[in-house]
Amino acid sequence: MHQSTVCRSLQLMQLQFRLVPRQGSSVCRHGHNTCLQHLRLAYREHRLMEGLLRIGTDVLHQRLLQGLAGIQQVPARCRQAEHWAELVRHGLLDGALLSSFCLERRLLSGQLPHWEGLVVLPLGQLRLQLVATAATSRRVLLPRKAVAPLLHQAVAAQGYGVEQQPAACQEAEAWIKRARDRQLALPISPELVAPSWLERHDLQPLVDQPLLVEQLWLLLPQGAANGSAAREAVRALRQQLQLAETMQDPHENQF
Repeated sequence: MHQSTVCRSLQLMQLQFRLVPRQGSSVCRHGHNTCLQHLRLAYREHRLMEGLLRIGTDVLHQRLLQGLAGIQQVPARCRQAEHWAELVRHGLLDGALLSSFCLERRLLSGQLPHWEGLVVLPLGQLRLQLVATAATSRRVLLPRKAVAPLLHQAVAAQGYGVEQQPAACQEAEAWIKRARDRQLALPISPELVAPSWLERHDLQPLVDQPLLVEQLWLLLPQGAANGSAAREAVRALRQQLQLAETMQDPHENQF
């Protein structure tokens, strides 16, 4: 389909639905109105009545959501923290699994990020490890800097070069292919992947590991935070992170 055809179709849709464009916004950027907002929130209430939550996250943390009862997964995407908050606020998502590396600045110990109309629930910490085809690699493939500024900062501060994954290539296979083709390291959580995963993709941990520990939070709308679906999701996610922490080698000195 030609770009001109797409543009005409978009303009027609905006006219028919009386959509008001939101310039400069990554959420509902093609248009928005009060009627659609109420419709999205009505769909959310229906999901909550059925004990379901639609939760989004990035490719690195998608495994935490797999297999959880009551969770409707959406395609993994790397987004800025503010964009995740907007998606939840507008009812496009019921929740978002967010890393502290997505924030623009570090928080004080015990401090939580804040977004109007949302509840931020702490889940626990997760360590990251760099893996590559060569254990001596000094360049790392990361999401765009705007998406994970603190991750870029942490990696670069410890002497590693950084390359950015294109925003259009979000699938795990695309990440692995680019890292292998360019001999770049990838961040993973070793406790979330099977031991055979590294072998299957011919990857190995780097000899020199930077210190990369993130805090994870679950963003929920205020009206859903006390529901049974939300409580069960928080319980299951905290349990997984606690299990991951117990799987770490206490004598490991890489971190």
